[in-house]
Amino acid sequence: MREEPGNEAPVYRLFWDRGSANMAPHAVLREIGCPFDLIRVDISKAENRDPGYLALNPNARVPTLMHGDRVIYESAAIVLYLCEAHPGAGLMPLSGEAGRGAFLQWLFWLTNTLQEDLQHWWHADNYLDTEPARHELKAVSERRLGRMFSDLDSRLGQGGPYMLGDRFSAVDIFLVMLCRWTRGMAVSATSYPNLNRLIGLVTARPAWKAMMLAEGIDWNGPLAT
Repeated sequence: MREEPGNEAPVYRLFWDRGSANMAPHAVLREIGCPFDLIRVDISKAENRDPGYLALNPNARVPTLMHGDRVIYESAAIVLYLCEAHPGAGLMPLSGEAGRGAFLQWLFWLTNTLQEDLQHWWHADNYLDTEPARHELKAVSERRLGRMFSDLDSRLGQGGPYMLGDRFSAVDIFLVMLCRWTRGMAVSATSYPNLNRLIGLVTARPAWKAMMLAEGIDWNGPLAT
C-alpha cells in the first residue's frame, strides 16, 4: 500500500499490519506530516515470515521503519527516532527541556511494563503450552493491568490531561494505542475517567483519525485487529 501525503518522494517506509504496534509510529508520522510509504505485512498470511521481510526484521514482527538504508524496529524505538529526527513537530521535549526525563521514563515504562502484560493477555500461547496455564496467565495479566491503569488514571487526574501535564506528546499516542488493546477485557481502559479523557483527546486529533482510516480499523473493531 502506498501512502502519498503529497507529490514529494517518501522520506520513510513503514511496514505495518492492521491494529498492531505500528499504530503509534504511524500516527506519529502523520503528526510530523512528512511523506512516507506504507507497506502492509499481512500476518494472517504469514507475510511476516517471508525471507525478504525477515531480512529487515528477523523477529518477524511489525512495525519496521526504513529511512534510506537505515532499518529500525521496535515500536517505541521508532517513535523516539522519529521524534528526535523531527524536533519541530514538538512531539517530545528536547534535551535539556523540562519534561524530557518524564517523556523517556513513560515511553520506556509503557513498552517494557504495560505492553508486556498486554502481550501476555493477547498471546498467552507464546508463553505457555496448556490451556489452563494460559487462562491463568491471562487472568493474572488482567489483574496487573487493572492496577497499572488505575495508577495511570490517578496520575492523569492529578497532573493531566496528558502524561506530561498540559503538553501533548508522542507518549500519549503510545499509551492510547495500548489502551485500545484492552477493548476485549472485562474492564477496558475507557472505564477509567481520566484515561478516557486522554483517549478522547488523542483520538480526536486529525493524525490519529487518518491513521485509523488508513489501517481500516475503528476503536471497537474485531479483536483480531
